[in-house]
Amino acid sequence: MSSAAAARVLAAGAAWRLTGVAAAGRALLAAVSRGGETERTAAATMLVRAGDRSVPLVAGALLDGSASVGLVEVLGSIGTDDAKEALRRVADAPGSRVVPPARDAAADTLRTLDEIG
Repeated sequence: MSSAAAARVLAAGAAWRLTGVAAAGRALLAAVSRGGETERTAAATMLVRAGDRSVPLVAGALLDGSASVGLVEVLGSIGTDDAKEALRRVADAPGSRVVPPARDAAADTLRTLDEIG
């Protein structure tokens, strides 16, 4: 990740965590979906650190089919009741709303959270 890309992800992550500015959240989603490996990892970490603030943003992106399947892991890592409910919505969504790999990953993540919780 270049210095500029790193700065953008870190700035977006700080803004998202502290203020919930929608543009910052969208920048993190874009980095998770389209960034390089390091950028994706950093953006996902920022979303997880924001906790429940990230749940509606991430779930919405998964439910409208605009997000990468990797965002299911973000919800699993957040692991709160709100995140689990979002995973249930993704797992139960009709195929026309959610890509099958995301739906399957959400169901698998729920099973794993139930086993460890």
